[in-house]
Amino acid sequence: MRRIIVLVGCLSVLLIMQATASDNYLAGFEVPADAEYIGSEDCTMCHEDIGEFYKHSAHSVERNLLVPGTEIGACEACHGPGSLHVDEDGDGWIITADDMSHLGATDRAAMCTQCHNSMDLHFAGSDHAGTEVSCATCHGDQVHFGSKVKPAAEFRSRTEFCLQCHTEVVAAFRLPFRHRVLEGEMSCADCHDHHKGNDTASWENLNDGCLSCHPQIAGPFVFEHEGVDGEECLSCHKPHGSHNDKLLTQDGNGLCLQCHFEAGFNSDGNWNIGGVNHSPAATGQESRCYDCHREIHGSNISPSFKDQ
Repeated sequence: MRRIIVLVGCLSVLLIMQATASDNYLAGFEVPADAEYIGSEDCTMCHEDIGEFYKHSAHSVERNLLVPGTEIGACEACHGPGSLHVDEDGDGWIITADDMSHLGATDRAAMCTQCHNSMDLHFAGSDHAGTEVSCATCHGDQVHFGSKVKPAAEFRSRTEFCLQCHTEVVAAFRLPFRHRVLEGEMSCADCHDHHKGNDTASWENLNDGCLSCHPQIAGPFVFEHEGVDGEECLSCHKPHGSHNDKLLTQDGNGLCLQCHFEAGFNSDGNWNIGGVNHSPAATGQESRCYDCHREIHGSNISPSFKDQ
């Protein structure tokens, strides 16, 4: 019985959220009190071009898809109740494209998420939320006004679509060592949820994206590298591309010495780290810490992360 009550309660909350979704979007406008919803069939009598644009899409008037929990659909879902506009032969009140252009980023997203409500909470936590980027910026080919961004259909891969805006990472994808995104072997979406974004509340969540493709370094190991376990992969690796092998942020011993440097090291012949003399390696021109400590993420056989 208790489970039934909880389930009913959850459904009630969901229905309330759905029923008020349209009100949240329309709250950004002064809707006349006498404006009524009349259905969107009359809209296409004058706006034939837009009706044709949507004819074979999910937004088609004929499909009569409604805002969840309401009887509002198609044109009126975005443009508001159309009775005054129709009664006055197109001169009456309606939410125009110009009206929409003055909405803030949150309200622009609310226009879409009133129907696409599964994306509502996701988008609210994304890197795109609160910026000038709205749903229509990327999905402009699915609404009847254009956007500055070319539709994904015009590109060989989805990645090229993202790079229209994220031009700063193109150069990184051309470095000697890189994730092969431009080659089409992987895409931005493999690491980035463009609706939700990355949860930066903990390093663990950031690392999950890396470990989904690199499970061999996830552990657990008998001997854990404390600086790696639970830390962010980006402390040592550049995710898009690098001049250094393994996408390392820097080559040579400097990378390791950021954490393993000890007071007095490299002075008066002192090459001790952790009580061990590292002079043969530290003074070698080509010697690197991970030439010996190969199992750098963790080891099941060596507490010093050597492979033997």
